[in-house]
Amino acid sequence: MLQPRFAWILNHTQRAEKQSAYQVLVASSLDSLNQDRGDQWDSTRVVSDNSTQVVYGGKALESGRTYFWKVRYWDKEMRVSRYSPTASFEMGLLSKTEWKGQWITGSELRKEFRATGRIKRARLYITARGYYEVHLNGERVGENVLDPAWTDFHKRVLYSTYDVTRQLHGGDNAVGVRLGGGWATLGTGMLGGKPYYPRPALLLQLNIELDDGGQTSVVSDGSWKSGRGPILSDSVYDGEIYDARLETPGWDSAGYDDSAWSAAEILQGWDGILSAQMMPPIRAVGSVTPVRMTSPKPRVFVFDMGQNISGWAHLRVNGPAGTEVTLRFGEVVYPDGSLNTENLRQAKQREVYILSGKGDETYEPHFTYHGFRFIEVTGFPGTPGLDSILGRVVHTSVKTIGRFAASKPILNDLQRLIWWTQITNLFSIPTDCNQRDEREGWMGDAQLSAEEAMMNFDMAAFYTNFIRDMRDELGPDGSLPETVPEKFGHRPADPGWGTAYPLICWYMWEQYGDRRILEENYEGLQRYLNFLRGRAPDNVLRFNFNGDWIATVETPGEIISDAYFYYDIKILKNIAAVLGKTADEREYTELADRVKVAFNRNCFDSKTEEYASGTETANAMALFLNLVPEKEIGPVSFHLEKDLLDYHHLHLTTGIIGTKYLMPALTATGRSDMAYDLAIQTTYPSWGYMIENGATTLWELWQEKNRAMMNSHDHPALGSVGAWLYRALGGINLGAGAEGYNHIRIEPQMVEDLHWASATISTIRGVVSTSWTHVNGRATLSAIIPVNGDAEIVLTKDMQFSDVTLSGATTLIFQAMPGSRMCGARATASS
Repeated sequence: MLQPRFAWILNHTQRAEKQSAYQVLVASSLDSLNQDRGDQWDSTRVVSDNSTQVVYGGKALESGRTYFWKVRYWDKEMRVSRYSPTASFEMGLLSKTEWKGQWITGSELRKEFRATGRIKRARLYITARGYYEVHLNGERVGENVLDPAWTDFHKRVLYSTYDVTRQLHGGDNAVGVRLGGGWATLGTGMLGGKPYYPRPALLLQLNIELDDGGQTSVVSDGSWKSGRGPILSDSVYDGEIYDARLETPGWDSAGYDDSAWSAAEILQGWDGILSAQMMPPIRAVGSVTPVRMTSPKPRVFVFDMGQNISGWAHLRVNGPAGTEVTLRFGEVVYPDGSLNTENLRQAKQREVYILSGKGDETYEPHFTYHGFRFIEVTGFPGTPGLDSILGRVVHTSVKTIGRFAASKPILNDLQRLIWWTQITNLFSIPTDCNQRDEREGWMGDAQLSAEEAMMNFDMAAFYTNFIRDMRDELGPDGSLPETVPEKFGHRPADPGWGTAYPLICWYMWEQYGDRRILEENYEGLQRYLNFLRGRAPDNVLRFNFNGDWIATVETPGEIISDAYFYYDIKILKNIAAVLGKTADEREYTELADRVKVAFNRNCFDSKTEEYASGTETANAMALFLNLVPEKEIGPVSFHLEKDLLDYHHLHLTTGIIGTKYLMPALTATGRSDMAYDLAIQTTYPSWGYMIENGATTLWELWQEKNRAMMNSHDHPALGSVGAWLYRALGGINLGAGAEGYNHIRIEPQMVEDLHWASATISTIRGVVSTSWTHVNGRATLSAIIPVNGDAEIVLTKDMQFSDVTLSGATTLIFQAMPGSRMCGARATASS
């Protein structure tokens, strides 16, 4: 990225403060910056309240260079702050021509080289078509695993950068790399599909700067040596077979005898794009200790981790050479305690470790991961103890930024399930599941869980990458596949899946104020919308493949597709407005009006006053998207409530799509109490039913049993309710026209027997937090709003407030709903 962007969080001791101006300094050295000299860029004093997404405007930035920056700001009284602490950023390789190496292949690859001086600075740039593990001088480099991220390897490959200055030394050095197939060579699974390539490949460049000013590079080429390693096979779905007897100590150090190794094979013909991997890497971020071990059959041991996780096992074992220990992974067990792997379909999810026989041994796999709660161990020499197995939690290492808690324990359980489900399905792309022979970037699942994900985690860089993945897969005709990266040829996408492209772009604007995303993708979004328009000659989009996936009452697919068609048009209209494209905005406004008329003509039954067959999904989507004519809002809302109460006894019948819109639709029409009842319901179908039946992550289906071959027990699609927890019960909402939480609407729904709730989101502007209590008809509310933002506080209807505490430098507008009263309440400020 030639023009990086800057953001900062403001602190101030007084309320209602705003930034009136800022100054950014960017320097090529710490010395310059410490002298307040921005030799690379001095923005000078810029009159603006913008504290996010500030675009670099200085001299051209150079490949491989580190730059230092700081910022100061002026408040509304024109008082200037001190400069912020120094931060830094580093540029990658900005041109493909700077890559001097060649793609090579082999199992284990090594290269010795000599540094003829003292090392001043060293950077390792590395990628693979597949996965890599890199070592320097006998030590592993970095903490990344399952690297690089999965992309369409024919079109784009991501590379990582490591500071290896301290791992090198003057004299002889050695670099060693193991390669795994990863997604590049995977061609199995229920959905079929061909592998991108038959073998993994490596591209590496090590740039070294010496104290005397000299520079040298080590690159992947035909001078590397290739040898056989202990990894006999590896597969994302099937796991790894590792023979410790084939380990070759010292293979990654200088002086190793590699005379029996062969020359690495050079691979030609790749002409894709090399891009820096800008999102957080996949890492092993923690461990889970088993809560129990059972033995359902002789010599078969099953470890229960107590939590469904993504990752692998750490094995501790001691035994004779050649002993084979097999670990199989699954989410559930049969009634007799034995491992149930029916829902894995063709995925083996297993490791085989062959002992070296050299005393105490430990093992973790290198190029695979699993979704599991239970681990079956067979072939173990003797009887294992609980400490023989440790669960390793692995996923893209995004930061948790959201917290929600409430007085009703089941809501805390629901938040915990949503958190675990989302985080364990982040593997450089948002996956639908993490265990069976799928683990795809299904776009329907991605768009439905995106808002919840952005409230719980810092997803800005992650979704920036995924949006580029979607743009890479955009067809010449404007079509998108249902899975991104596209591997299995499901094209065109069902409109409820393809809408991930416009929706997630728009969420990036709302949550982070990311204008660049809108600019970079506007033409692509127009192409996608034109693809839909070409299939809606009468302003009704009729093609649909998936319907409301896993709903217990089916909704006609046509109404879902047509509703999303309208939604996509409205998003394009909004984006055009942000970008100042007034002609486009006018065109999309008029098109949306025509589609709305056609939607109601085609889908609304004036006799029954419902949409389509009157399903919860049909009525909820129409209400949420403002497709319902003003005079029909009351009747449609009434029939939605009647369906829930009279026909289904406060149970939802929606699938993954309808569920996304049902809860906010009920809240918007004044029935947050009914949405709350759905959230705490414990009988089938409900989230509480999953919790009552021992779930620690969300299921794919509302029911656990039946259709066992399909039911993933770690599936984020039904986690969209997480956004409702923050917005409705926590009360944290974006205000009208908001971007990046500059305008906030605090409107907690204090429902029934919920006595308190609190929610916190560390936004791009700073912490937004609410906490309220409601006891015996009297309520208190506390809110924290970031500096440079403003908030509207909406008091709940029929609620008597005894105390309102406001923290943060912000402008606050109180709006009392009919029936609400401020009884001796006070507003207090604190920094």
